[in-house]
Amino acid sequence: MAPVVSHPPVSWAQRNDLLFVTIDVECKDIDYKVTENSMKFSGKDALDSNKEYDLQLNFLKNVDPEKVSSKNIGRCLEFTIYKKESGPYWSSLTNDKTKLHFLKANFNKWKDESDDEDPENALEAEWPNYLQPSSDLKDFADFEDDDDSDDNIPSLSQNDEDDEADEKAKEEKTADKPLAAEEKK
Repeated sequence: MAPVVSHPPVSWAQRNDLLFVTIDVECKDIDYKVTENSMKFSGKDALDSNKEYDLQLNFLKNVDPEKVSSKNIGRCLEFTIYKKESGPYWSSLTNDKTKLHFLKANFNKWKDESDDEDPENALEAEWPNYLQPSSDLKDFADFEDDDDSDDNIPSLSQNDEDDEADEKAKEEKTADKPLAAEEKK
């Protein structure tokens, strides 16, 4: 029986200066080559020797084939490929005009262009420093004289009044105990 050759599922993500390409299959007899404008991959399925994978990706722009690293995790192969020129994000991984059914975005590793900013500056832009005194805040010293007591608020239910009566009774009992102990002496 002749082996069945198919495209492996591929996911990708990018940063300002690099690409992450993940081939989501368990393979043996792996062979790959990355050139300035393409990547070729082939391998046999680790669980089914009748399945073979073959892949040709033509990158949208040039990459640096000298700075490619790969990692075989067992369940997938991860490639880190540096772009030839750091700069604007690519609109797609390949220069193919049609959508490749086996290629999808890896949102676990994906970062938008705005995410590449300096993390401290991005945090300050998103969350102003609330600990620094602001000139538009009022001085709260003029509120010190306000009577902020809740004593004049009526009870909302009968249960609240019963609870208050129970609390007063407990306070009176605990107040009487020390006096009774002193009288015995």
